[in-house]
Amino acid sequence: MSPSVRIAAVQARPVSDLFDDMWNGGDVARAVELLEAAARGGAGCVCFPELYPRVGEAEVCAAARRLGVFVVAGLIEGTRERWHNTATLIGPDGRILARQPKCFPTQNEIDNGVVAGQGYQVVETDIGRLGSVICADFAFFSDGAEALVEQRADIIFNPSWWFALGEAYPGTVIGRHMQYGKPVIGVDIAACALRLRGADGRPVERFPRAGGYSTVCVTPPIASLDELAAWFRTKPGGTNSAHGFVQTLGEDEGILYADVDIDAARRFPGYFYRQTAADLR
Repeated sequence: MSPSVRIAAVQARPVSDLFDDMWNGGDVARAVELLEAAARGGAGCVCFPELYPRVGEAEVCAAARRLGVFVVAGLIEGTRERWHNTATLIGPDGRILARQPKCFPTQNEIDNGVVAGQGYQVVETDIGRLGSVICADFAFFSDGAEALVEQRADIIFNPSWWFALGEAYPGTVIGRHMQYGKPVIGVDIAACALRLRGADGRPVERFPRAGGYSTVCVTPPIASLDELAAWFRTKPGGTNSAHGFVQTLGEDEGILYADVDIDAARRFPGYFYRQTAADLR
């Protein structure tokens, strides 16, 4: 029997005034506070947004061990000049289980030292088979999601930083969820302005305030398409409602909880047609 796990999607707002200040650890203490809050809410697995808290690996690992929870953290791997943007999976014993790099960094990231990663991996854990696809790798490219489905992922995490068009983020998460029939944990940064230090040393607003709308999609507890039709008819709000399997936050900092029954997720046949790994090749 596989477990049921409560997952916390932590939509954090950066404490650092400037984007680059996160390199100096300005958000580490707040990240630990949010991790503690999620654990008090019963979470066994906590996912932070992309590039959050960026640094502070030792502190986050220590908190995961103290709280006994899995953590997906947005950490850098490398130097300031050349680095990977990673979703780092930390176990409840505080050990790093995997580092999933972003494979399709944006031009802005490349200009700031980000190196593209290669490939996607699923990690076998006590709470199921977990995989991550970072931000645009999930929204605009199919490689990552398809690779994780082929490896029989039970849960797909999508840590993101949408610095514009935050209201569009739920659509991308819901679309991938319905395409692949997997629980998807989409975690965006809370709405904030993207500010950089200009040539004169003063803050410059690169992008205005945006972000938020973290979205979690959990597969219905059914095992056949006939059951799916019956389940749709029982939903509060009616057949046309997303109530019961899609949850979305607003723009402010917050924590979204979702209970995922791994056995039910493995039995789920897909929406409207059966999805198999062979169909993806």
